[in-house]
Amino acid sequence: MKKLYLILHTLLLLILIGCTSKTFSYTGDYLDFYTEAIYTIPDTSGFMISEIYENPRIELIESDEYDRKLYTYFEGNNISTYSLLVMQYSTEDEVCFYSGKNFISSFTGEFNDDDIAKLKLENDWDTDLDENKCNCISITTYKEPLPLSYEQIKPFYEYVLPGDEHFSDDRWIKYFISDNYGRVLVTVESRYSDKWVVMLFNPDGTFDNENGYLILTDYYTYQYELETFKDNNGWNETLS
Repeated sequence: MKKLYLILHTLLLLILIGCTSKTFSYTGDYLDFYTEAIYTIPDTSGFMISEIYENPRIELIESDEYDRKLYTYFEGNNISTYSLLVMQYSTEDEVCFYSGKNFISSFTGEFNDDDIAKLKLENDWDTDLDENKCNCISITTYKEPLPLSYEQIKPFYEYVLPGDEHFSDDRWIKYFISDNYGRVLVTVESRYSDKWVVMLFNPDGTFDNENGYLILTDYYTYQYELETFKDNNGWNETLS
């Protein structure tokens, strides 16, 4: 009986490992919306976890006269649980948006009229497109895997979250986005406190202990703070 238990336990572990390491590919509509959301909103994985991985919920709300799109995105993440986004336009290959201004979030999925009006205003709703404000990224069906090893992340993790003893798997760390020159942003959750941190790594895996991280104090209104953090760290600027 003990031998049978050990065999079943081993098989279960192998199944779980296989499930958690599998790359999820999105199979729903609006690939452009999907791409914008997963590389705009921190803590996104690109899927919902229940008994199996599921597509996130994406719904088109409305379009303006210049074909901008207003839509909702939900996958159940801890930061920006429900989000309302504006897409400026998309092609067969790219989706384009105003970085840092393209979404608002809530815990319940409800958005008041004033916040929606402000989102539209900041995204030039019903006015001519301004290409100079646009950030464009390649359309994808899945979130790229974390481009850093745990060994690279661990020293910074321990510096920013001293005393947080947990560092064993990807439940606590998620890849966010990379810039055009290889800088990487990850989001990290503290195991023992309700705290989320955005960390920036250089292309060679090094980091700035003093300026390279942002502790989120509000999980739903942080967009301006995040863009300022990126600008202060030379995001999308040539490497020196």
